[in-house]
Amino acid sequence: MEKRFQLKMVKLMLKNDGFTMIETLFVLFIICILSCLTIRLHIPSQNDDIMIENLSQLLNQAKMNAMIYKEKTYISFQKRKLFIQSIHFNKEYFLPKDLSFESHEMSYNEFGNINKAKKIHLYSKQRTYSFVFQIGSGSYYVQ
Repeated sequence: MEKRFQLKMVKLMLKNDGFTMIETLFVLFIICILSCLTIRLHIPSQNDDIMIENLSQLLNQAKMNAMIYKEKTYISFQKRKLFIQSIHFNKEYFLPKDLSFESHEMSYNEFGNINKAKKIHLYSKQRTYSFVFQIGSGSYYVQ
């Protein structure tokens, strides 16, 4: 009787009822895809406030460049990018796909001033922002 029990146990052990390697890899693949999707949903996207701050820093950098090197610095607001150019400073900044500028060009003189007041619009999905440049001082604020 004990011999039969041992033979039965050996037969059960030899019988493979576990998962195959392909099945295990398939389950791991599904788990990886689901985790990638959930991680992507939880990564915070760059909001408009951060974008306005980045653009403000670039504009301030352009003004400081004009004053430090005593040179004219050109700024071009194009549909999807901001382009700043002078002898000592060149920068091209691309906007995310949900933001766009109203096309416009201006320049800072060697004192960091502009020659006329300007209002440049930045369009996002939620609202429209206005960069209001003041004549003479070259300073601006965002509405």
